[in-house]
Amino acid sequence: MNSSTVSVPISTRPLRLLSACRSLAAGDHVAGTPYTVQSSLCAGGMGQLYEVTHSTLGRRAVLKVLHERHFARSDYASRLQREARILAHLSGRRTPVVHDLGTLGDGRPYFVMERLDGADLRTELSRHGVLSVPSAMRVTTELLFALAEVHDHGVVHRDVKLENVFLCEDGRVVLLDFGVSQHDGDALHETGPGVALGTPRSMAPEQISCADADARSDVYAAGLVLYELCTGEGPFDDVGATLHGLRLAHCNHRPPRPSRRSPQPVPDAIEAIIARALSKEPARRFASAREMARAIQAVGRYPFDRDDEPTLVDD
Repeated sequence: MNSSTVSVPISTRPLRLLSACRSLAAGDHVAGTPYTVQSSLCAGGMGQLYEVTHSTLGRRAVLKVLHERHFARSDYASRLQREARILAHLSGRRTPVVHDLGTLGDGRPYFVMERLDGADLRTELSRHGVLSVPSAMRVTTELLFALAEVHDHGVVHRDVKLENVFLCEDGRVVLLDFGVSQHDGDALHETGPGVALGTPRSMAPEQISCADADARSDVYAAGLVLYELCTGEGPFDDVGATLHGLRLAHCNHRPPRPSRRSPQPVPDAIEAIIARALSKEPARRFASAREMARAIQAVGRYPFDRDDEPTLVDD
């Protein structure tokens, strides 16, 4: 399944320019910058990521550049540039720090951000099967505080999912990939009638129905994250991966209680928090990410009190 659904007109550019685009390779110097490519990392919906090194400082970083296949997509280019600007205005504690923004010689925009050491939640969940409930609570709380800062800046992430939550070796939980985020101040809204942006598996009912998304849509997605961390699966994984099936599930089906899916006990208080976050109507959810985080914190350690404090991700 594609990480996002984007249906907007394709801008036209001279085809001869397309031939100038190519993937970067290890050892390439990124023209016009002090960076040299060390290796290719993952590819997202819009951009390709590379690990790079600053030629004089020796500092590792990550370069994100518009993928060559999207060279003619002016909407993708503007989104990548907007992603960098959004990140640059955040604190950098719970989101990546941006070092630079520019344009390659072939016309594709790029930005450079800090290199994080660790793994995303999807990788961790694949390794562990599930997280312990206390660990799931702490990770989700940190995610929610990251979202609270994002929302305070007038930004809705719109693609909160395990792949976009990163567990750093230094203990931080970092929110990634603002490629389909929406800012209140955007002069041009590139979504139109019948267009949804995000990942259908993680979309709130209003988002997958192509209605306006707001901070409570991200709260819904955070509820899905907490559900999956506790159970090892999403509440609607049984409906398959079709957009129609997922739309019906998110809009009409009640999620099974996590305790019915989880191999570990899930306290009633956590189930109640997940159920509220996954309410079909935004008005019935937590009013903010910060409110949901504090509700999780209020559960405390009970009934997990024990002498050995669990690590962020229990082995």
